[in-house]
Amino acid sequence: MAKRSVKARDTEEPVKGHGPPADQSANGNRKEPKRLAKSADPSFMKFTTYIKKTTHLGVKTRLVSKEKELSDLVEELLSNWLRESGSFNA
Repeated sequence: MAKRSVKARDTEEPVKGHGPPADQSANGNRKEPKRLAKSADPSFMKFTTYIKKTTHLGVKTRLVSKEKELSDLVEELLSNWLRESGSFNA
């Protein structure tokens, strides 16, 4: 007969009635509602392209320091480009 291993739980479940309400963090500030992931949001689509590795590394480094996502930068640049060419009204 094979032995079953029992894995210990990493965290305990919170006891009802203890801790901050679901819409507040422990320090009393209201949490922002969870944003729908872009991959699950029907207003977004996946976009693949090729750029030089050095460009990608430089962009990633800059974005990390600004706490910004690459997809947000690409959206901003492409929207601005369309707007400047008179092809887009957003």
